Amino acid sequence: MLLFKCCPYFTAGSEGHCRRLSQTYPTSQCKGDQCTEDCEHEGYPYAECDTDHQYPELSYCACFFPC
Repeated sequence: MLLFKCCPYFTAGSEGHCRRLSQTYPTSQCKGDQCTEDCEHEGYPYAECDTDHQYPELSYCACFFPC
């Protein structure tokens, strides 16, 4: 879990046109507009939040392009 706390930006991988960028946020920020706004700022048209079940105070914001 240290990776997410120290390094909020990391590349989740690239699968053809399905490029992704994942960021970690406090759940309250991720569920709001922060995730969508940050993804749009990085040039990604889609954003999705997913709460970490082990650490419910953290959520992952996944920015991606359609496949």
